[in-house]
Amino acid sequence: MNPVETQAEAALGGTSADAIERRSSVRAEPAWLVEQRLAAWERATSLPVPNSRTEGWRRTDLSGLDLLTVLEPVSGPSAAASAEGAKLGDLAGVVELTDAAVTRHSVSPELEHRGVLLMPLDRAVVERPDLLEQVLGEPTGGADSKFVSMAEALWENGVFLYVPRGVAIELPVLGRSVMASGSPCFFRTVVVAEEGADVTYVDDHISVERERDSLASGIVELHAHRAARIRYINLQQWNTRTWHFNRLRAQTARDARVDWLVVALGSGLHRAEVEASLRGQGSETEMIGLIFGTGSQHFDHQTLQDHIGNDSRSELNFKAALTDGSSSNYTGLIRVNKTALRTSSNLENRNLLLSDYSKAESDPRLEILNSDVVRCAHGATVGPLDPEMIFYIQSRGMRAEDAKRMVVEAFFEPILERIPIESLKADIWRNVQRKLGLAVAGDAVPQGTDEWLTG
Repeated sequence: MNPVETQAEAALGGTSADAIERRSSVRAEPAWLVEQRLAAWERATSLPVPNSRTEGWRRTDLSGLDLLTVLEPVSGPSAAASAEGAKLGDLAGVVELTDAAVTRHSVSPELEHRGVLLMPLDRAVVERPDLLEQVLGEPTGGADSKFVSMAEALWENGVFLYVPRGVAIELPVLGRSVMASGSPCFFRTVVVAEEGADVTYVDDHISVERERDSLASGIVELHAHRAARIRYINLQQWNTRTWHFNRLRAQTARDARVDWLVVALGSGLHRAEVEASLRGQGSETEMIGLIFGTGSQHFDHQTLQDHIGNDSRSELNFKAALTDGSSSNYTGLIRVNKTALRTSSNLENRNLLLSDYSKAESDPRLEILNSDVVRCAHGATVGPLDPEMIFYIQSRGMRAEDAKRMVVEAFFEPILERIPIESLKADIWRNVQRKLGLAVAGDAVPQGTDEWLTG
């Protein structure tokens, strides 16, 4: 038995398999879920921690991760009150989980009447296994990832959103995970939009500052049925002592669309694997990423635009701005399968270096397995601030730090303009400004780039 398994057993209160079964029994979880947890735990304990020789991990160093420490539960008073999440204004529904305990849960009565389900996932698997057995039974890809397998075996923080056929939800729905104690956080999000449904879901992850390292690992599963639309927004704002791992996957049926916004501002080390499976004819996805790094933060994003159905379309634009000694690694793949005729796809990764010590690496790839392609393109850039642009802005009477802020605004403005929730757009920009150390009270969300540069 390896040390990680031994430590995890202690954290779970005994033999790991027995503890998982015991905990599942208390919650009255169905047998199929218990079997899934046990199989995932077996994988988690057998898989090694990735190193620089592991495929896909060459540029992300986990040598500082002490699993024995981060798997230990933390006792003591909660500090959730000092953790602030995104402020979204009016909501159609919200589930907030603090250290796996429900601290807020509400759904619009009108939506409940129309059959919308929004609830903690552990409650949903007991009350509505008919909706979840097939969804949770599909492979998560945990066979190749220790952290994904751990999340699949041990998740306690979880949210389930189900939108019935033809139901359109105008206001956003919020799911929030708060890590207050510093104990490991294993989370799972499942969103199912039936035929013709329309929903915006915000997945917010926050924690308070702690003196010790923490672990957060999760799985996100989005299912867009025929002609459905899901707008999914992932906000990662863990404290900088958090090791964060997340696998996010979407399955898109005929004429359906999934739009992604992945915002990474927190954690010490962040790794997100974002996969869009375009299975149906005419399916679409747009994948947008906004990353801002300070200090010694490291961000690693792996994306896959997997074209399976005919006439499918995908667009990806991930942008990172890095200052101090922060770093970013991006690897993206567009895969056009033999079955995917008349595909249109594009991938862009742009990186702005705001200091002499920041670093970014980018590796965009194409894998085209048929010759009937409308468009398939990819590109990446890595570069420092343009000194001539800074000089030009300063010549208009701006201080150097204000000029720097304006360039960052211009860099992120196309991403911010795609955010469908104005209050969220403003909240993200305030957090970026705060990280820049240049936040000005009452600053508005940035307007058009041309306006700044032409005066």
